[in-house]
Amino acid sequence: MADSERRFYRAARVANQAMDDWLPDHAVGVANGTIIDVLPAADAPAAETVDLGDVSLLPGLVEGHTHIPCPPRVDAFDIISEEPNEPALMRAAHAVGLALRSGITTMRDLGSKNEVVFAVRDAIASGTIPGPRLLAAGAPITRTMDHCWFWGGEADSPEAVRAMAQAHVDQGADVLKVMASGGNFTPTSNPRDRQYPPETIREIVEAGQSGGIEVAAHTHAADGIRAAVEGGVRHLIHCRWLSANPEEGFRYDPELAQRIADEGIWVNPTIGLGLLASEARERGDAAPRRNPNLQGPSPREQGLDILRDMRNRGARFTSGLDMGMAYADFNRAPAEAWAFVEDVGLSEWQALRIMTCDTAGAIGVGDQVGKLVTGYDADLIAFTGDPAANIRDLDQPVFVMQGGDVIVGVPSP
Repeated sequence: MADSERRFYRAARVANQAMDDWLPDHAVGVANGTIIDVLPAADAPAAETVDLGDVSLLPGLVEGHTHIPCPPRVDAFDIISEEPNEPALMRAAHAVGLALRSGITTMRDLGSKNEVVFAVRDAIASGTIPGPRLLAAGAPITRTMDHCWFWGGEADSPEAVRAMAQAHVDQGADVLKVMASGGNFTPTSNPRDRQYPPETIREIVEAGQSGGIEVAAHTHAADGIRAAVEGGVRHLIHCRWLSANPEEGFRYDPELAQRIADEGIWVNPTIGLGLLASEARERGDAAPRRNPNLQGPSPREQGLDILRDMRNRGARFTSGLDMGMAYADFNRAPAEAWAFVEDVGLSEWQALRIMTCDTAGAIGVGDQVGKLVTGYDADLIAFTGDPAANIRDLDQPVFVMQGGDVIVGVPSP
């Protein structure tokens, strides 16, 4: 429960409201779990001030793409495709605690068993276990034995798909997830294949609209991207543009990319996952087994060129590491920001905005979190160094507050 006493947290650098510069030597006032002021440190009451020192103070990270029951190991598929709910629940509870301590104060799970993720979400909300504010999709809707079938969302016909989506809405899902294409993780799936036509995806979108929630679509295949866009999806996950023809590699459609930008459809590229995988290969770490159905080239640099073009056209990016996949542990969310800067060429502040206020707005909580603004939830994180000068300083915070509760660091003056 948030402390009701008023306190001011002073830092050498405090992110401004626009998330595009530092306020030097400022303090953030907190009471009853809410930000009550952001002001020069000299104006904060000394007796109520906690001096965090030479740190950079930011709003809590907003992570847009996780799978909390997944162990981030190369043999994860063998584990989660066969285990019962009990060990998955325990692993998920550990994952959300690790995420919170790493500075993620809000996160969105885009694929887990309903019986696991909804239970964990509700346990966090009730204060039973610590964790980020959790939004959950439940089991992704997928064809029989296709990508992530083992979570219980299999549906093939338009009628079955609509019924599955409506069941998720009725169970209290915060967002719906559809596998618009196959995926790498599942050996019975082909990432180059489209799963559903636009008309079937529209059934899911309409079911979501009945409950006031949006749809996120897993899209490796270019044909899956088109089906998702034409079906009315508002969030494209991965958005890799793989051609159905393995010899072609990618099939990027600039006109469709411009439509994505013009319609304000959100894109979660998950490029931090590729960065972590590259670093793992350089270390000689074990690799996941290759999906036997994925044939042909898909060079990472070519995929990055596509993302750069999409960004130049005005596409809006969100955070989302695909946590739970190999190398993507639940304290590695900043790797997505690293990749936005190092691989796509965004500025550090652009990456920091994506990791906070942009993704908060995308997932529907932008009026509550993602900025250091009076009236917002008191979600604060502090890092040594300056991540606006070196994005790798965005890693392992020395101070974490969620809703006025100190999770990591000094508790009080």
